[in-house]
Parts: sequence; C-alpha cells; structure tokens
Amino acid sequence: MIGSILLKELRDHLLSLRFQMGLLLAVALVSASAFVLAGNYQRERSEYYQRQRQEDDFLARYAHLNRLGAAVMVSRPPASTALVRGLPNDAGVETLDVNPMPELFPPMDLALVVAVIFSLLGIVLGFDAVNGEGERGTLKLMLAHRVRRFQVLVAKWAGGMLVLVLAFLAAVLAGAAIVLLQSGTHWNADEWLSFAWVCGISLLYCGAFFALALMLSTLARRSSVSVLASMFAWVLLVLLVPNLSPYVAAQIVRAPARAALERDRQFITSEERDEIIRSEARKIVQKYNLDVDWRQLFMDVTPEAVKRRLAADPGFRRLYEQIRNELMAMVNDVNRRQGEKAGRLMDAWRSRARQQFELSRRLSYASPLPPFVYAATELSVTGFRSRTQYLEQASRFSSALWGYAEGRFREEQRKNPALTSNNFLDLSTRPRFAYVPPRFSDRLEEALPFVRMLVAWNAVFFVGAMVGFLRFDVR
Repeated sequence: MIGSILLKELRDHLLSLRFQMGLLLAVALVSASAFVLAGNYQRERSEYYQRQRQEDDFLARYAHLNRLGAAVMVSRPPASTALVRGLPNDAGVETLDVNPMPELFPPMDLALVVAVIFSLLGIVLGFDAVNGEGERGTLKLMLAHRVRRFQVLVAKWAGGMLVLVLAFLAAVLAGAAIVLLQSGTHWNADEWLSFAWVCGISLLYCGAFFALALMLSTLARRSSVSVLASMFAWVLLVLLVPNLSPYVAAQIVRAPARAALERDRQFITSEERDEIIRSEARKIVQKYNLDVDWRQLFMDVTPEAVKRRLAADPGFRRLYEQIRNELMAMVNDVNRRQGEKAGRLMDAWRSRARQQFELSRRLSYASPLPPFVYAATELSVTGFRSRTQYLEQASRFSSALWGYAEGRFREEQRKNPALTSNNFLDLSTRPRFAYVPPRFSDRLEEALPFVRMLVAWNAVFFVGAMVGFLRFDVR
C-alpha cells in the first residue's frame, strides 16, 4: 500500500501545474545564472593574468622599496565560482570592468537559486500534502485500508523529495553543462567531489522546507491556512533571520567604527611617526656637531654629487655611512614601535569584530539558510574559512617579499653606499604569490558541522509533521 501511495504522490506532483512552472523557472534561472557567471569567470581569469603582467611591467621599470606595495596579491579565481560566488579571494581589488550595473544587480548563483526558488518549490509541494487530502476526502479512504499514519507520511515525504530531486538535477545539470562548455574550465577531482556535496547539501536544504510545509499541513485543518503559515515561515527563515542576525549582534557586541579606527591608525603610522623621526633625526645630527655647510651638503646634494664626494673624501665616506646607518636604525625602530602601537589598536578592534561576527553566525543558525550557504561556499572555496586562508597566505607572502626586497637592497647597498630606498632595485627574481586552495578533505571538514545542522532541521520538521499527523482529525 505504501508503494501505491508513493506512486500517487509522484503522479500528482509531476502532473501539477505548480511543479511544472517551478521546474521551468528553476531550470531557466540556473541556466541563466550559469551563463552569466561562466562569462564572469572568464573575465576574472583574464584579469588575473593581466594583473600579473602589469605587476611585472611596473616593477621592471620603477621597482624600489617605496613602491613595493604595487606587488599585486591576487589568486586565480576558483573554477567553482562559475556556480557559487561566495566571497571573492581578492576582495578589495578593484575590477577592471567600468560598467557599474553588475554592482547594482549582481548575478544570481546556484546557492541563491536554491535558497529562494527551490525552497519555495518545497513549500509549494508540501503545504497541502495532508490537509489537502483531508479536504478532498481521500485521506479518510487511505486510512480506511488499515495503512498506518506513519507509512502515509513517509510515502508523502518520499514522493515530494523524489520530485524535488528530479527538478534539482534537471536544473543543476543544465547549469553545469553550460559552465563547462562556455568557460572552458576543467574541474579536478576535488572540484567534482565538492560539486557533488553541494548538490547533496542543496537537497537537504530544500528537504527542510518541504518537511516544514508538510508539518504545517498536519497542524492546520485547512490548506488555505497552512499555505499562509508556510509562506510566513519562509519569509521568517529565509529573509528575516539571516539578514537581521548581524544587526542584532552589532547591538550586543559593539565595535568601533572602521572609519574612526583607520583615522587613528593613520595618525599613529604617519603623522605621529614622522614627528618622532624628525625629532630623533635632529638629535643624531646634533650629536655629531655638524656645521651648517656639512648638514646642507648631507641633506641637499644629488646622488651623483654624493658618489663623487664619497670617492674623493674617505673621511666623509666614513661619517656619511655612520650617520646613515644610525638614521636608518632609528627609522626602523620608530617604524617598529609605531607599527606595534597601531597593531595593538587593530588587534583590539579585530577581537571585538570577531566576537561580533561569531555571535551573528550563531544567531543565524536559527534558520536553515545560513548553514546551507556556509557549507556550499566552504566546499566551493569561496567561504569564510577559505577567505581566512587566503589572507594568511597573502600575509606570509608579503613578509617573504619584503624580506627578499630588503635583502636585495642591502646587497646592492654594499656595492653602492649612496643607494637609497628611492633608487631603482632589480626585483626580477622576486617570489610570486600563488594561492593554494584547501584540499577537498579540508573543505568537507569545514562544511560537515553545517551539514549536521541541515540534517537536524529536517529531522525536527519531520518529527513535528509526524506528531501533527498522529493528532490530525480525518473526520
């Protein structure tokens, strides 16, 4: 009997206008988003290589220590961004695209289509699964054949889920085909495994909303009531909870405004630092009792004149090197102390911001949507953890690059004592930044806690549907 009920559910859903319209809409949106995002991926990949060429050309012509910040630390966009955008690894790097329209109307990705369209499809398929049968009188006939209520509910749930799986596979396979054909990318084993898990997590998310609608159809006697309750629950869980959680967290854990923080940090590392350096430099010059002509000579002559004076006057060379070494040591020490002071200010802000962020994440767990998004983006290498790993690798590369540049500067300075930080420095053998994405096992480890949350949401709603159905009056 349970098989007959399952076949009936499949037939009713597949022949219903709401499913057919939902299927067409889902396939159209996923295909359109895949087409747009595949084009974006091609553009971002082209920009990645263009930035590399620009960096090489710039440093080959103008490289010196004061311009080392021109080294661009961007990573090649992961192939999965053609389906799931998430957070960009090189957030903060301005796009070469001059059209502002994509910023106002950003393209949809698979995660957004699943979050909105497929969750609504789950609501549409399940809001009258039980009370609709009761209104038509067919539920009473089912139970008259000595079928257990648990079996009826399982058959209805399985039928609805199979239809959701069919609609999702039709849409996602169409999107994947468009991405692979248009973008010309080739996914490795990690990308395919991640894609398969994203599909499974998407179905868990859709199943949670189908189970929610199923539960509400057992708690309300009339389908007109359950559809309103289902839509209210959808708005609450999809629109309100995820969007309100960061603002609620910001009221509980307050952090200083970023603009004020940047102003204080800029003062510490710029104006205050320069004043300290000027004061210490005057003390060093006064210590050597230099007369006015010597101070003017030291400060104002051109590099070529310095070279001639250094070659002709050994005494001047010794004094020049001694004063220069003391000044450089002083500047380095002041930069270190001011950097540590600014670092302590930033660390305090980061601590508060991290607390605020963690609280907002915990608050967002009151909806199935955030766990789904967190899991999908982590598997696609576009999530919070992936962004953190990118920043860590970029920080290590920056330290290595500066260490290399300072070593090259000291090496060239031994050959030419008059070399300054504003003179050209050959950096052609410098290290290049190459972001190493996490392996699939690491991605899955990050995503599994969110997968468990989605399983828990499904279990809670299904148990609620079972309890409601056991108490449902079929008369």
